[in-house]
Amino acid sequence: MQLSQSGFEETMVYKDSVQRASSREETKITGTVTCKTGSTNGIVVDLSDEGICFRLLFDIGARTGQEVTIRSEELGFLSGMVRWARGDRIGIKLNLSSNTAAQISSYYKFFR
Repeated sequence: MQLSQSGFEETMVYKDSVQRASSREETKITGTVTCKTGSTNGIVVDLSDEGICFRLLFDIGARTGQEVTIRSEELGFLSGMVRWARGDRIGIKLNLSSNTAAQISSYYKFFR
């Protein structure tokens, strides 16, 4: 893979090669994420039926494997586990339940 000066080419190749369990929808949902090391506001930058990418306003020391909760007006209360942390973003695998599915479905129906 060739590296470009901007890194854009590398990012596009990486994104194209990732297999996702479910498709993601870009969002700008504001909310709060909390884990055992802290809590911060931020933005859900993308959402799927199984996970969230959350951009943190402040570093709270979230690490892979930690349990987290997400609260937002649009999504309500969700819980999950940190799958990855890169800079100011964390990937969260949601705890799947009928309640989680209903909350995400409700977001798509009323807020999208």
